Amino acid sequence: MSEIDFFHITDAGCVRDGNEDAVGCWPHEDGLLFAVADGLGGHNAGEVASALALEVLAQEMESAPRNWAVAKRLKRAVQEANLQIYTKATTVPELKRMGTTLTASTIVGGSLVAAHVGDCRLYRLRNGNFTQLTKDHTVVWEQVQYGILTPEEARTHPRRNVLSRCLGHELIVGIDVLTMTVQPGDVLLQCSDGVHTLVSEPEMLDLLQSGSSLDTVCQTIIQLARDAGGHDNLSVQVATVVSCSPDAPRRWWPFKR
Repeated sequence: MSEIDFFHITDAGCVRDGNEDAVGCWPHEDGLLFAVADGLGGHNAGEVASALALEVLAQEMESAPRNWAVAKRLKRAVQEANLQIYTKATTVPELKRMGTTLTASTIVGGSLVAAHVGDCRLYRLRNGNFTQLTKDHTVVWEQVQYGILTPEEARTHPRRNVLSRCLGHELIVGIDVLTMTVQPGDVLLQCSDGVHTLVSEPEMLDLLQSGSSLDTVCQTIIQLARDAGGHDNLSVQVATVVSCSPDAPRRWWPFKR
């Protein structure tokens, strides 16, 4: 069983009246499943989509056969979330064209498995190296990958938030699935685009290496984003792998405002 310290926050930010982000965490086998979703659509549709994505994700992961690999469970759960959002978006007029991004990660034993659609991000801090593990599914990020734009140009590009992939807009969605080992001392940071567009990676790294508690780290990241304008909803999750021994306990402290 993995010993995992965990904390997360979601915040409406400084401009928007509502919060279309959603965060969640659930025990899974001997570890933890945690996810962030950023909804999109008119009126309250984005909030409906992100909440539904996490609801379906948790239900499907809980009911999936235990003899399936975690990666298979996670991919199928995200695909089912996409299907249910798509069905509602095409049958309920006021929810037309709703959708959401979703990044969901599991730490089970000594493994990290993540499923990713959209432009939330998953980072890993290991031995002083802070690495973005996911790729943004945006038109601008694809241009970075092809060398058309630099990462610095992409950060301020006017179309940086135009998604090339999300849940709910197609019957079947392409899902990036990442599988890798974790080790004691690894820190995983998962956040919505409202955070990573306003808080730089060096700022995140400094906070993660500051020795502060996870709740302080998360709340400081949110405050930095608010100080930078907070024009979008803001969500951040941080998980520290304390140990990967068979008998280690789980512990986490969710927080939402």
